[in-house]
Amino acid sequence: MNLSPQHISSINRFFSSIPVKRAYLFGSYSRNEANEGSDIDILVELDHSTPIGMKFFFYKDELERILKKKVDLVSYEGLSKYVKPYIDKDKVLIYER
Repeated sequence: MNLSPQHISSINRFFSSIPVKRAYLFGSYSRNEANEGSDIDILVELDHSTPIGMKFFFYKDELERILKKKVDLVSYEGLSKYVKPYIDKDKVLIYER
C-alpha cells in the first residue's frame, strides 16, 4: 500500500503553510510494506525561526484529519541517536521548502 498522489499533494499543501523545511516518510509506507492498519510515519525538519511550541501536536492532528489515518509525526531534532540510523535508512523525501 502506498500513499496516493492526492495524499502527497495534501501533505505538501499543509506543510507549505507551517514552519517545516523538509518532510520524509519512513517506516512501512516508505518501504511499500504498509497495510490497511498501518499508521503513516512522517519525520519533519522544523524551521525554528518561527515559534512552534504546542502547535506541533496540532500539526499531527491536522495530518490525521487530512489523511484519515493515524499519523506518527516525529521531529528530526527530537530523534534519539539510537533510532536515527534506522529512520535514515528508510526515509523518503516527500516535501522540501
